[in-house]
Amino acid sequence: MHPFSYIKAKSLADAAALLQAHPEAKLMSGGMTLLPTLKQGLAQPSHLIDIGGLSEMSGIELKGDTLLIGAATRHYDTANSAVVKKAIPALAYLACLIGDPQVRNRGTMGGSVANNDPAADYPSAVLALNATVITNKREIAADDFFQGMFATALEEGEIVVRFAYPLPKRAAYEKFPHPASGYAM
Repeated sequence: MHPFSYIKAKSLADAAALLQAHPEAKLMSGGMTLLPTLKQGLAQPSHLIDIGGLSEMSGIELKGDTLLIGAATRHYDTANSAVVKKAIPALAYLACLIGDPQVRNRGTMGGSVANNDPAADYPSAVLALNATVITNKREIAADDFFQGMFATALEEGEIVVRFAYPLPKRAAYEKFPHPASGYAM
């Protein structure tokens, strides 16, 4: 593995400043996508900026007819949230199917969507539910956010902060897991 420096951001503003100061840095919250790419040498950042504990990026809230979920909210919290289960039960169900208990207790919606791994579960939900990706700089409609495999509309220094899901009349999620890995196919 390539050597790097580890920095724990103190706030969202601090994380943005650190990204600007270290253009070769990568953000990490749960690290479920990033850590394997580091181990395989597919990513070689100069710094890892840990944003996992930032309160302004966590939490679940229902505001009118919109469900807001912080990018650093763990899969486990989404799966077990009474608010999510009532507002969009399919999203809670999707979250409970992700990985294994260790992954659900560390992984985040923000990392899953920001990396746009085609085997991840959340990108399909963000698209199907017509969610808005809210960053530290702007709001991006789901249709405009995803640009190809592992490619998004995120610009340099842009950080996914939360997701805004309009409440659907109905929604369902069915996963077709790969027999060996459990990843969605």
